[in-house]
Amino acid sequence: MLLTITANPSLDRVLHLPHLAIGQVHRATSLKLVAAGKGLNVVRAAVTLGAPALATGMLAGRHGQIVAELFQADGFAADWYWLPAGETRVCTMLNQDSGDTTVINEPGPDISAAEWAGFAAHVQALAQSAWAVVFCGSMPPGVPPDAPGQLARALAGNGLPVYFDVGYQHLPSLLDNPQGVCVKVNRAELAAGLGHSLDSVGALEPVIEAGQRLLARGATQVVVTLGSAGALAVSPEGVWQAIPPAVAVVSTVGSGDSLTAGLMAAQLRGLPLAQALAHGVAAGAANALNSVPGRLELAEFEQLLARVRVNQY
Repeated sequence: MLLTITANPSLDRVLHLPHLAIGQVHRATSLKLVAAGKGLNVVRAAVTLGAPALATGMLAGRHGQIVAELFQADGFAADWYWLPAGETRVCTMLNQDSGDTTVINEPGPDISAAEWAGFAAHVQALAQSAWAVVFCGSMPPGVPPDAPGQLARALAGNGLPVYFDVGYQHLPSLLDNPQGVCVKVNRAELAAGLGHSLDSVGALEPVIEAGQRLLARGATQVVVTLGSAGALAVSPEGVWQAIPPAVAVVSTVGSGDSLTAGLMAAQLRGLPLAQALAHGVAAGAANALNSVPGRLELAEFEQLLARVRVNQY
């Protein structure tokens, strides 16, 4: 199974609005409550793509109970770590007719050192039965900057494929020492984590050079998402860019997580990185056709996969 680690899950309120204007009263045309968080999105997409997956994360309070109930009702597997106090965060997504999405993310409950230690032990126990692990999303307040990276490196040291897709506050410490870990970021996160710009009139050379520096520090591979330009993979075997076809976007939220799911599922099936990257990009594009993050249609994925272009550098 794939094990996804979401330290800061959320209860998402997904509303659709014809348009959004600051300072005005709006009436939503629809509302969905979704058990959310990047790792939960990865599970949804991975299961659709035929890869068994298990989610874990820290939950608390009534909102946490609703997250667990919604995720179970959707038919997905999870083994949660329950906090003794606090409340799981609620995040709000405002989807417009234009395809634009406005996201308001709450911070999450405060985590003590003892709670993080308990969660890390919980993850290590679950990882003993996993084929691969992915760390996803932001961390709640109180988690030390290097804590996720330390846990990721410990699991990688046990021989597990470990993917790291964690928020900018905890990314720099991992980029300093990515030993044994697959780094998965978007271009802006990579620039912020390294502390310098990667812009060069849209050119990929600075991104490729940054990926190669991370390989020299011990990363197993580096995957950088590029929005509508797809994604770039840098590995000891080579460098590839996978570019998806244009789609009629409903919401891009969760597309990066779906890309992670497609990439991991394909690599665990033994596909080479270039093909796995194409699977990831197709999954990300299929996600953009739906309003719920990570919920993609297999037929749409397969149609998009056939149209993905892969370039080698």
